[in-house]
Formats: sequence, structure tokens, C-alpha cells
Amino acid sequence: MMHKKLSMLISASLLCGVVAMGSPIATAQDINYNLPSAEQVQAAKDNRANRTVSERIGRRIMNAYELYSEEEDIEGAIAILEELDPNDDYDVAYVNRFLGNLYAANDQIEDAMARTRQAAEANVLGWSDQAAALKLAADLSLQMENYSQALEFYNKWLQFTGEADPDVFLRIANSYYELKQFDKIIRAADMAIANYEETNKNPYVLKVASYYERKMYADAIDVLETGLGLLPEEKTWWSQLGMMYMLEEQIDKALQTLEIAYLAGYLDKESQIKAVIQLYANNGIPFDAAELMMKHLEAGEVEKTARHYYSAASNYEMAREYSRAADVYELAANLETDRAEKANYWRRKGTAHLQAQEYSEAAAAYLEALDLGYNDPGQVYMSLTEAYFYQDKFSEALKYNLEAQEYSEQRRNARSWESYIRSKASNRGVSL
Repeated sequence: MMHKKLSMLISASLLCGVVAMGSPIATAQDINYNLPSAEQVQAAKDNRANRTVSERIGRRIMNAYELYSEEEDIEGAIAILEELDPNDDYDVAYVNRFLGNLYAANDQIEDAMARTRQAAEANVLGWSDQAAALKLAADLSLQMENYSQALEFYNKWLQFTGEADPDVFLRIANSYYELKQFDKIIRAADMAIANYEETNKNPYVLKVASYYERKMYADAIDVLETGLGLLPEEKTWWSQLGMMYMLEEQIDKALQTLEIAYLAGYLDKESQIKAVIQLYANNGIPFDAAELMMKHLEAGEVEKTARHYYSAASNYEMAREYSRAADVYELAANLETDRAEKANYWRRKGTAHLQAQEYSEAAAAYLEALDLGYNDPGQVYMSLTEAYFYQDKFSEALKYNLEAQEYSEQRRNARSWESYIRSKASNRGVSL
């Protein structure tokens, strides 16, 4: 269950939201990280009573153990132990601990927890058995998603054994995460990091989650930078670091980080690719933004939608690649289902052609926008005036110029153009 919990946490995008959690069952206690010394633990061992089960109970336990270990008959072993009626407190605790293990192996988790808890709370078992009962009670509580109870038993186990087990610290950190006590994650995760012999990514994941949930993005950045220094092959951390830089408005670092991750092949989600595209656009590199979008649209790695083609087209336009922009605006228009938006894309196509001095294509695009009911026709009439004028089609230019004069926002500019059109036509010997 612990592995499952951590797998869910690790696979999720922090910018995109973390693992969904239920409400805490109870307020979790604080963990005492001041562990007893080896001398103190040894003294506790020496002072602990060295008891054994009674002969009657012992024989039945041996029978159950043989069924379990030699014949793999868990249910048979459970049946033998369930028939026992021990009356000595040590016998009761020992049978409960054994049954707890068998129930756990048989996926009877609630029964396992009940028996194991009774054994642990009796506190009469030998040192090793008592430690095992405390640990199993904690692990079972975690599996049952009773995180407060898990913390209770992990704390008891730590104080009983004095063992700085990094996996236990990791499970403590995960329990605090599930309880939404995000500030308490850090100490437990740091203890796990300090005690793992080899670098384990999971404590870093939990620390990032803690800082992210508390909007402490600068601290999350520090964790990710440290983590990547140790585990540079962790693909998701590169994108997370880039996103954290963006949240901290460190745009140059965000672009540098995500660009490295992209070139290394670490970004394979549409949202990650679009983040790089947006950073190129925001950093005054619109051509690269457009090219990247078109590359992944054509590869099918970004969904082919009107808005995505529009994004590429507008970036080509900002990069002064007007002919390319015009072509892509048409791709956007062909995919658009909303009539008003489709008209707008055709108008944008016309403007891109006009800037490329492709006047015939510009006029055709503007007329398409009008046919679709573009909501500001006066503006389009003025653009048509210009497109026809530069083709020396003075009659058409004057026609749309007069149409533009019907709109107050265009009237003054249109009248100036009218004089210019008539003068140019007269010089060319064209009668209007």
C-alpha cells in the first residue's frame, strides 16, 4: 500500500494538481525524532522479561506454523490458532501477534490490525516480537489509510527500537502528506534522506509537495535543484523545476531549464511542450515558438485544434514570417466551428497576406471574412481598399473605401484614402 501511495504521488504534475486526499481521520501527533541511544536500547532489552509460551499453547502454535511454512496453508493455520483460548497474558499476546501476521498474509487487513494492536498494546512480548508487532501495526494502519494511527505506532516503534529506518521516516512523511499537515513533512523527509545509503527520490518528491502546497515555491526550487544534482535522469523534476521558476517569475531560468529538458527528450506531455512554446513566445522568440508548435502538431503530439494553429500563426506573424502565418491562419479557420472565430481567422489571414505584399490573396481572405459576417466590417473594408489599391484596381479600391466611410471609426481615414485613390487613378488615366 505504501508503494502504491508513493507511486500515485510521484506520477502526478505538481502544476497540474497532486494526489486527491480524503479528510484527516484525526489530528496527528508529533513524532519524537530524539531516538534512544544504542546503550539505552540495549538496557531496555536486558531489562525486558524473557518469557515463553506455555507448553499447551506452544504445541498448537507449532502445528499452525508447520501448516503455514511447509504446506502454505494459511487458512488452516488460522483455524488452529482461532480455536485456542489462552489465559496467560503472554500467551494471549503471542497468539495475537501470530494471528495478526497470518491475517495480513491472507489479506484480512482489519482482523490483522485488531490482533496486532492487541499484541502490541499488551507490551509483554520479547523485544524482537514487540518491535515487530509495533511495526506491523503501523504498516497496517497505513494500508487502512488510518494515518494518525500509523503515526502513533511508527512513533512507538522509533522510541522502542532507536532505529533510524529511512523507510519508516518516508512513511511518516507520507502520512503527514495524506493528513494535509504539509509543514510536518519536511523533518521526516529530511530524516529519510539522511539515512538512505543510496539516494531515494521519494523524500524529495514529498518535500516538493509540502512546499508547493504551502506556495513556498522558492523552497521547492531549492529541493528540485538539489534533487537534480543527485538524480539528473529524473525526467519529471526537470519540468517541475521549470514550472516552479515560472511561478517565481524567473522566466529566463524557466526557459533554460525546460529547453534543456526538451532537447534531452524529457518532455513528452502536451502541456509540457506547450509550456516551452509559451516561454519562447514570452521571451521574444516567436519564430521558435511557431516552429515548435507546428512540429508537434504535424507529429500528432499536440492536438490539432483551431486555437493551436492560431497560436502558431500569430507567432509566425510576430516573427514577420507573414506568408507562413497566412497559410497557418487558414488551417485554423478550416478547423474552427464557431462562425465568428472563423471570420476572425480569415481576417487575420488577409492581414498577414497584406503585410507580405500578397495583395490578391489578401483581398480574397478579407472577402471570405465578410461573407462569414465579421463583426467589424468597417475595418475589413479599409483593408480591402488597401489590398485593391496596391493591385492598381482603383475601382474596387474606391468601392470598398466608400463602404468604409459608412462607419464612424473609419470615416476620417477612408476620406483621406479616397482623395489618394482618385489622384492615383487620374495619374494612371483611369476614370472613376
